[in-house]
Amino acid sequence: MGGATRSRLSTDARREQLVDAGVELLGRRAYDEVSIEDIAGAAGVSIGLLYHYFPTKKDFLLAALEQGQRELAEITAPDPDLDPAEQLTAGLERFLDFVEEHEVAYTAIFRSRGGDDAEIQAALDRGRKQRMDAVIEALAGWEAAPAGIERSPLLETAIQGWFFFVEGAVLRWLEHRDVGRDELRELLTKTLLSTIEA
Repeated sequence: MGGATRSRLSTDARREQLVDAGVELLGRRAYDEVSIEDIAGAAGVSIGLLYHYFPTKKDFLLAALEQGQRELAEITAPDPDLDPAEQLTAGLERFLDFVEEHEVAYTAIFRSRGGDDAEIQAALDRGRKQRMDAVIEALAGWEAAPAGIERSPLLETAIQGWFFFVEGAVLRWLEHRDVGRDELRELLTKTLLSTIEA
């Protein structure tokens, strides 16, 4: 029984533990500055054990990125107890909380937008797709939104463009901090409505 528990930990819980430690580390230091040794040290495991789960540093980054995307999707999911306008405001507030908590990692990843790495770009695109679904769901019942909101390629194009605006605006905010957080959130909200209106 004990052996079975250890075996299960070595495949599921242990891997999650390693990713958790890495995500926390990447929240404080840029990916390029973090070595496999640093990640193993943060997780309290040997380098050999880390390589057992993640053969390359990129494998680890992808696992950490996907976990971060899942966490972001969960914390920004629309709250059905709120009206649509409040859902968007609350979602943006939680998004900004997440960004500030993971400022270094967010800046490093989104400034490069995945660079030339197709797998990292694909992971970022999957995260945007999840957030797009949540935004469209929230907009559907929002009285302030333009009438007749229906999912279409044009609407998805508009929202994807807004996501890139959000990423750029938030990167500048993190770098300069010369705009208040409430002002930033209001700008993001108004820009979304203007984009959809257009």
